[in-house]
Amino acid sequence: MFLSFFLSVHTSYSQGYLLDEFKLCIAVAKGGIPIQEKFNYNCVTQTMEFLSGEDILRLDPINQIDTLYLDGHKMIPYGTRFLEVCYQTVEFSLLIDHKRKMKEDGKIGAMGIKTQNGVQNVDRRTLGVDYRQDWERGVETYTYQDETSYWLKTGRKMKRFRDMKSLVKILPEKKTQIENYVKEHHTDFLNHNEVLELLTSCLEKT
Repeated sequence: MFLSFFLSVHTSYSQGYLLDEFKLCIAVAKGGIPIQEKFNYNCVTQTMEFLSGEDILRLDPINQIDTLYLDGHKMIPYGTRFLEVCYQTVEFSLLIDHKRKMKEDGKIGAMGIKTQNGVQNVDRRTLGVDYRQDWERGVETYTYQDETSYWLKTGRKMKRFRDMKSLVKILPEKKTQIENYVKEHHTDFLNHNEVLELLTSCLEKT
């Protein structure tokens, strides 16, 4: 049995979600039972959410879910959140831990005008959305900082990394190879495809 919790918050701007919008997707419960809803993953709270009428609900408990196919993203529960399975072979698996940090970015006034340090700018995030109640309260607006990290699974071990330094710590025997590859290819650790290419070069047998 799944429980749903109503989310009465005003931070659900699209920038905080993995997808641009809630999309009809399938979650497969343990036992093979499919659940079809309009899902999206909140990267700020790291919770899977779905639409119920005009409400946004949180999927819980997630330990009853085996896999959730989120518009091309294969998501599996891990602890209290979901990880995306990016790559999986005999040698290793790469999982993405999507996370974004919300940073205060002024306040919304009437007509979507944002004020910060005495300077007013039109906040385009309010266009096309009814935020009138929020304007009356002067609700704060936010920008989002990407704090995504990765989990590397080799055998039965799973270890977390976010950049070259933390990757070298879990693969010390590959230190020179990793450093040379990153230097040559200018690897961006916020780009999972580039991270995957790095790991494939270091870990897969040729």
